[in-house]
Amino acid sequence: MSCGNVHGVAMMLVIGCMAAVGQGWSATPDLTHFDIEDLMQIKVVSATKVEQAVEDTAAAVFVITQDDIRRSGVTNIPDALRLAPGVQVARIDANKWAITIRGFNGRFANKLLVLVDGRSIYTPAFAGVYWEIQDLLLEDIERIEVIRGPGASLWGANAVNGVINIITKPARETQNLLSVTTGNPENTIIGLRHSGQLGEDAHYRFYGKFLDQDDLLDTQGQDAEDDWRLSSGGFRLDWAPLDRDSFSLQGGLFDESLQQNFLIPSLTSPFSQLMRDKAQGSGGYLQGRWERVLSDTSRLSLQMYYQNQQRQDAILDFDIDTFDLDFQHAFALNEQNKLIWGLGYRRYSDDYRQTVLGSVTPSHLDYDLFSAFVQDQIDLIPQELELTLGARLEHNDFSGWEFQPNVRLLWSPYAKHRLWAAVSRAMRTPSRFDNGGILSVVAAPPQAPLNLPGLVFFQGNSEFIPEKLTAYELGYRTWPAERLSLDIAAFYNNYDDLHALERRNDLITLEDGYLLVPDLFVNAVRSQTYGFEVATNWQAMDWWRLQLAYSYLRMKFQNKPGYSELIPIFQEDSQPRYQISLRSGFDIRHNLEFDLWLYYVDEMPELIVGTLEHTAAVDAYVSVNARIGWRPRHDLELSLMGANLLGPPHVEFVQETYPFPEQVERSIYGQIKWSF
Repeated sequence: MSCGNVHGVAMMLVIGCMAAVGQGWSATPDLTHFDIEDLMQIKVVSATKVEQAVEDTAAAVFVITQDDIRRSGVTNIPDALRLAPGVQVARIDANKWAITIRGFNGRFANKLLVLVDGRSIYTPAFAGVYWEIQDLLLEDIERIEVIRGPGASLWGANAVNGVINIITKPARETQNLLSVTTGNPENTIIGLRHSGQLGEDAHYRFYGKFLDQDDLLDTQGQDAEDDWRLSSGGFRLDWAPLDRDSFSLQGGLFDESLQQNFLIPSLTSPFSQLMRDKAQGSGGYLQGRWERVLSDTSRLSLQMYYQNQQRQDAILDFDIDTFDLDFQHAFALNEQNKLIWGLGYRRYSDDYRQTVLGSVTPSHLDYDLFSAFVQDQIDLIPQELELTLGARLEHNDFSGWEFQPNVRLLWSPYAKHRLWAAVSRAMRTPSRFDNGGILSVVAAPPQAPLNLPGLVFFQGNSEFIPEKLTAYELGYRTWPAERLSLDIAAFYNNYDDLHALERRNDLITLEDGYLLVPDLFVNAVRSQTYGFEVATNWQAMDWWRLQLAYSYLRMKFQNKPGYSELIPIFQEDSQPRYQISLRSGFDIRHNLEFDLWLYYVDEMPELIVGTLEHTAAVDAYVSVNARIGWRPRHDLELSLMGANLLGPPHVEFVQETYPFPEQVERSIYGQIKWSF
């Protein structure tokens, strides 16, 4: 889109605003904001599986509210997660992100559990998330709860470094909506929602969304040709026929098509070549939940969901079905003990087909996950000292039984001051690719004595065992004044049996004119990571709020003895040490807002891409985003937003396999939201 088109978008916004004003609406728009004490009282469920105020949670919890999402000007969930401390978000290309908490980031990051309304959206193919298909209507999100640190005692394996739970609004809290976003570079997002009521006890909503995203830039400043199309839709029905019973049924479908660039191995000089691959993805889910309130202190819930995910690209071609059943019961044993316990069952059924670059053996597998958990919150000294003891027992078909305990202590020495500490154990269980994947990764030039080129490939290992974490956390939370809050969390993580690659020269085979060189998946690395995060909210004036998030991270690695030639996945400088986010929100008038957001990400000088001999460096960068929003009438909002306004195009991350660096450039876009 040319600069003239950008000015055209801005002009359309202005004309639209003038037309709306001309209709003579005098109603004041609802611009209610949380004050600082309200923010501390927000109820979260992800840390304890029962509703609990942020101030009384013995965990590093951060809540991204709907108002935060709206005023930040973001157009997708990954960019919204940049608001939280400790969360690393890096854009890889026009349609992919690397996202993690407290280190180990990558396109296939596997130590983070992500939920939507309690439904796990990770793929068992690599124990990570395809973020490009998590494209909810942002206006439907009530809040995003970000738990930094292990959540395995409640949520199970893979909740190693943290839990992200995206919680959508009840249907009764939504109304009809049309949202249109367009800008430069070419980016169009259209969202439509219809909400209504069935009788006195039921509410529903339907939504549809279409996204058309243009490509980013390659390192030469040319179009990277990696555009992205995504269509999605869904529904939610909430029914509460009795005071003690409530039912929720929701579902959705998606279909996507995207272009991606891979630098793949070639057996002729220069031993790599560019592949422009077209990926297709589709799937859907159906989720039901029943809750019964037995008394003021006792509640039952039963949740079931089925989801299907299909993907076809040069790396993976699969069809995965997931069925999940989860039961839990929360009750007060007495005045001092609040218990919650639950049982879970999950079944996967998958089919993998061979691709240009890889395969999975066996190609079809059905496998199960059984789990049980219990947690007791004990009031040692009422209103002052609380001890939480919890544990989860799981059985999976790859590594058998896993035990994941958790101990937390919350101390309230004074009003508006909280100290907490925690010791936790968590596991990252093997994925299908860890267990039986094969992926051609790098080509090596001819070497003596055979003078033949080599094709290096990653090979899964049926003896791969879970990666283990023992985490120690300490936190302090205070809101000394009505206009100020401070939240500090420090951590020390001790990892064992981490994933690495072992070059197996003894397994090299001779093919038709080249050598096949296997790198076997092994549990061969230990790591210690430590750091801290700070989040502060300051209501400087009635019309001005500042929000600061700061993260510091250090990582150290040691190879375990007994391995001859190890190739690590991460190095000490493969993650940013510092991240800073500073947001400023002005209410210029009751219906006019101006928001400014600055964030800084430190350099990553030693990203491993493919093998240890191939690394990439990503420079530190600063991004400045701005938004101006106007509500000329209560049912209409118009916004003009800009991202990366001051800096040049920059690379945020380089994918760990088939690296093709791409640059994020300046973007300007306008948005119209009409509620009716």
